[in-house]
Amino acid sequence: MRHFYKSHGKHCYLRSFKTSCPKCKVDVLYWECTHGSKIFFEYPPYGKLIRHFCRQNLKKNHRSDRFQVIIKKPIGFLEKAQVSCPVCGKLFENENYLKDHINQMKKNDDNHKLFLEDQYIFENNFNLVNEKETKYHPKFGRIILKKGK
Repeated sequence: MRHFYKSHGKHCYLRSFKTSCPKCKVDVLYWECTHGSKIFFEYPPYGKLIRHFCRQNLKKNHRSDRFQVIIKKPIGFLEKAQVSCPVCGKLFENENYLKDHINQMKKNDDNHKLFLEDQYIFENNFNLVNEKETKYHPKFGRIILKKGK
């Protein structure tokens, strides 16, 4: 059986013999090279050697049986109480970041400037939207083109 060495290389063939697969008990060709590589091939070999794969491992649900599905909830973001900007509603980890945000935005945004100078009280109106006032109701799966005024 020495003539089956072509699949791995002429120089490294050590031995090969007929045996049975320890998992599925099918006749296979055991092939070993001088480097320690041990491979099972289909038996009887016809032409090019075909590597043996156990038939019982080809089940569809085999991979899903091995590992348990783990679902984790996100940590940190939802558990910590976060501070929000009363003007724009942006969330921050602590009050120092909120103060930095307001100081930075007072240069660019008039609402933040009014809030910082006069301590103008903003209610969270950015989250409250009347559904009656909004006329735009997009529908899923449709392409809607808005006409310009």
